[in-house]
Order: sequence, then C-alpha cells, then structure tokens
Amino acid sequence: MSPFPSLLALALVAAPPPASGPEAPVAPAGAQLSPLPVEDGASPWRFALTTGVAAWTGGPEGSAAKDDHPVLLQFGFQADGAWPEGHGQAARLRLRLFTGRESDIYVPSDLEVEGAYMIGRPEFRFVVGRVEVARYPGLAVQALFQAGTLPCFDGTVSLAGDTMELSYFASPVELAWVRYTSGDHLTHVPGWNTEDDRPSAASAARVRDTLFLVSRLSASVQVDFVKFWSQPDLLLGVEGTIGWQLPRQPVALHVGARVQSYTRRGVEKDTTAKSSELMGFATASLGF
Repeated sequence: MSPFPSLLALALVAAPPPASGPEAPVAPAGAQLSPLPVEDGASPWRFALTTGVAAWTGGPEGSAAKDDHPVLLQFGFQADGAWPEGHGQAARLRLRLFTGRESDIYVPSDLEVEGAYMIGRPEFRFVVGRVEVARYPGLAVQALFQAGTLPCFDGTVSLAGDTMELSYFASPVELAWVRYTSGDHLTHVPGWNTEDDRPSAASAARVRDTLFLVSRLSASVQVDFVKFWSQPDLLLGVEGTIGWQLPRQPVALHVGARVQSYTRRGVEKDTTAKSSELMGFATASLGF
C-alpha cells in the first residue's frame, strides 16, 4: 500500500483550521456601548458596518405627524482602537442613523454621533474626552449635545467563564445642551429661559449586558439615561438585541427593539411634557 494517502490524511488532520476572521459585533454597528474586540498582534483598529430596516411607533402628543413615516432605513459605522503599551489608550468613533422618517428618504432623521478618547485597561478606563450629538424627532428632540471629561469612566469585563460580557459607562458630571423640535420649542417668557439658551450640568450612564449562547447566538440588553441637573430634562432608554453570527464569518444578523422616553420642559411655564417611542429593527453587521 502506498504511504501517500496516509501522509495526506495526517497532514489534513494536523493542519490548523482556516481563519474565521474577527468576531462579529455583538450589537449592530454604531449602537450605544457595544465595543469591538481588538485582536492581539493585529491592527489596533477594529471597524464595523451595519445596514438594515426599522419600524417605529409613538412620538410627542399633539405634534404634526403627517410626514412621519413608520418604516426607516438603518445605517451604522463604528471604529474602536486600542493601544496596550504603557498605561493603555483607546479611542471610539460611532455613528448610527435612521432615514425615511421625513418625506425625503435620504435625509437623516434619528441620528447619534459619538467620539471618545480613553486611557487605562479595557476593564476600567478613564474617559479623557467624549462628545456625543443626537437627534430624536420622535421624542421632540431636535438636537441633544453632551460633552464630558474626568471623572467620566467606562470599561468592559468578562463574567461567568467568558460566557457573559458587561460593558458600562458613567459620567457623573458633564455638559449637556438641548433644543426641541420646532413645534415644541419654547418661547421666551419673563423670568424664564428657553431650553436652548444655555448648557446645563448633567449626569449620564449606560450599561450593556451580553450573554453568549450556543450555536453562535447572543443576547444583549442595554439601559441608558441622561439627566439634566437644573432642569426636568430626562432621557431614558432600554434596548435589547438577539444576534446570530454566520459560521466562520465576521458577519452577524440582529433583531431587536428599543423603547425610549424623554421628559422635557412644557410649553407653559413650570410644566413638563413627555414623549416616548418604540422602535424595532433587523440588521446585518460586518466586522473587519
């Protein structure tokens, strides 16, 4: 018997499996607090892209909604960098937007853009600088601006034998500024300021818990809030996703839902108003 078939079989068994590529995002790219892992020895940067569709319901009571279409297109981009040398450094840039709420389908409606620079280890990092700008027309928020620095911090820790990942962010003190949509924008009243006259001190926090299940399945839940100190403005959000990573590919499919509410200053002095909305989405994400 020729030895070549046996040698070929031995070589096939001993050969390492083909590379499966970087891990796919655990949440749609651009989602809040969904860090991308950086592989050792590879490029310090990881990137991810997302596209999909979403549907929403809700919105501010009494506002004109004739141009508010219920089906949206979703796009997302994320770039995470990490440099472990010395005390460690990291950077994050993310963008998540939905289009189609207005009549022009490619005019961005819901929008989140965030940039941050951190120092420290992945488990605990000091956020040296962070800026985030968001727009939520379904909550009567035309623009919400946040900027923070120390003592802001965040991190990601693995739990339960690497079957769970907990990411957190806390900003005890930051600068926040808001402007409501045109129908809910405040007008000057003697002795009272409009909502966008000046920035305010605020506190913000986010927590995302991801559970890695069998057969490349994962489930993720996030809670976040922003609270102005001297005003009633309060943003609350809860988001949940279920993801499935394609075999041996850095691609993941996600379905999920987000419910959020915003308490704002009312049109009448010393009153408040509240809006809430529910959004469901289905996306495909590519990590590279």
